[in-house]
Amino acid sequence: MYVIGTAGHVDHGKSTLVEALTGIDPDRLAEEKEREMTIDLGFAWLQLGDDKRVEEVGVVDVPGHRDFIENMLAGVGGIDVALLVIAADEGVMPQTKEHLAILDLLEVRGGVVALTKIDLIEDDPDWLELVILDVEEALQGTVLADAPILPVSAKTGEGIAELKTVLWQNLIASPPRQDNGRPRLPVDRVFSLSGFGTVVTGTLIDGRFRLGEPVEIQPDGRKGRIRGLQTHQTKLEIAQPGSRVAINLTGVDRSQVKRGDVICTPGSLSGTILFDAAYRHLPDAATPLKHNMEVKLFVSSVEVLARTRVLGVEQIEPGQTGWLQLATTAEVAVARGDRFILRRPSPGETLGGGQVLDPHPGHRHRRFRRDTIERLETLSQGTPAELLLQTLRRIEPANENQLWQTSGLDKDTAVTALAQLEAEKQVVRLDQQLISAVRWQQLADQTDQILAAFHREYPLRLGLSREELRSRLRLKANVFNPFLNQLAADGRLAEDGALVRAPNHAVTFSPAQQTKIDALLRRLAASGVASPSVKECKTAVGEDVYFALIDLGQLVQISSDVVYAPAEYEELTGQIVAYLRKHGRINAAQTRDLLGTSRKYAIALLEHLDEKRITRRVGDDRELLLRG
Repeated sequence: MYVIGTAGHVDHGKSTLVEALTGIDPDRLAEEKEREMTIDLGFAWLQLGDDKRVEEVGVVDVPGHRDFIENMLAGVGGIDVALLVIAADEGVMPQTKEHLAILDLLEVRGGVVALTKIDLIEDDPDWLELVILDVEEALQGTVLADAPILPVSAKTGEGIAELKTVLWQNLIASPPRQDNGRPRLPVDRVFSLSGFGTVVTGTLIDGRFRLGEPVEIQPDGRKGRIRGLQTHQTKLEIAQPGSRVAINLTGVDRSQVKRGDVICTPGSLSGTILFDAAYRHLPDAATPLKHNMEVKLFVSSVEVLARTRVLGVEQIEPGQTGWLQLATTAEVAVARGDRFILRRPSPGETLGGGQVLDPHPGHRHRRFRRDTIERLETLSQGTPAELLLQTLRRIEPANENQLWQTSGLDKDTAVTALAQLEAEKQVVRLDQQLISAVRWQQLADQTDQILAAFHREYPLRLGLSREELRSRLRLKANVFNPFLNQLAADGRLAEDGALVRAPNHAVTFSPAQQTKIDALLRRLAASGVASPSVKECKTAVGEDVYFALIDLGQLVQISSDVVYAPAEYEELTGQIVAYLRKHGRINAAQTRDLLGTSRKYAIALLEHLDEKRITRRVGDDRELLLRG
């Protein structure tokens, strides 16, 4: 799942281009339509792909006017590819530069530049060349330095098809969306629908949500439950990481959630008013970043006032990097690795941005302590727990010794890091094997999909064999068995002997099928030991129904050609066992005479008891394996 986010100067045609790409007008407010200017975030989607793969891609359209730059910041945090829009008749403008600086500070994963309105300069090709050179110069030294530049016209359609192709190429080339099994959805829109209640939207990061799951709203900690999930107006059972998602919440009033809140799994995130960060000050910032300076903090979709605590130096000069503690005026829900932007409140100016290193440092650091700076330097490189998790993701499943040796950490550090990962539920222990929570979730989802597909194809089969499921999951028994036991304990599947099934799956027969089944069971009861053949039984009820009866235990097939109803089976095998307990041994002829049947049925029953390890063969005779 992918998301594209627009950026660019006001009136350069972002919303018009989005409508040309998607067929959806992203401007949803009456004021936007009246003023013909985007004020708040707009949303759309389209299908992109190639011969091998097609996906729906979300689009977040942002305002370009400097008065609404802060609305823009609420929409660009979770995008995969930035679509920087520059009007060919005007070129690079002030908000072009500011939006580009923001994209660079956020380290967006990729980008494409659309030179719009080329229909306005079609009589001046030299001007287009000059604009392209100007754009290339502006991109130098930023994350979009190598971004393709495509001339397009939303009015005539020129270049739109090529733009779609290039966007898709950039999307599939972007790094896989992070999935640490701890889903978070920063809320960028809240509304209510009659009959449904509260709905929030955002871009899902760090994991996936499932229908019916409990959630928390951070930083308040309010509890709720997922009543419905949608992506691009399509209902979902599971929302995938990196996708635009609408969540219908139950137990939460519209007034109890706002833009900037984070929907997450209970216990996975908590609010903070102080966090440590790495910071980069923009080269063209008007002033240095000073200690105790009031700033506006933008992280995910939240905006809050904060005070800077500059660490290690007196101030951070334009173009320099440094370490900060940010003390916020209200709680924010952030996680390690989240990227943020700082702006001056008045006059408005983007100052710089960085990355959260420790969302819960616990106290205010003394500004010039060397050990504090060394800790921040270590955090910027990655914690032992992060290194251990990265190692596990690379080699999983693994036992503890394999993990220690591969990670390169000393054992004491590794043991502590593993305990942290298990406490945070980022690692799952399956007996002696360890897997990441992400891999566990992938396997669980894959299991759900396999069983759902099996039940759709074979609705009259009780379930899939354990061994077939293990083969499809490509797991060794030492991982598969405890994994399956955990799924069963969690209620995500049910086991029936050697079969596994979705917990809500049940075999049901039509009235016509049940009539045939009843007739066959009466026939089997009347036949006694000389039962109809397997082929005759299949013909009587149909092959699918026959196998369903086997799965349900309403028929017992003891050989390729012999089958009984349970009552007759118990009666016949009981007679053989009783004979053995009295006489010690029995052969085929004695079995035939005991049951008053032919050699065919006698041998089939004896071989079946051997296979069930009730009896064993000794020469031409059978004897009980266990007496009692």
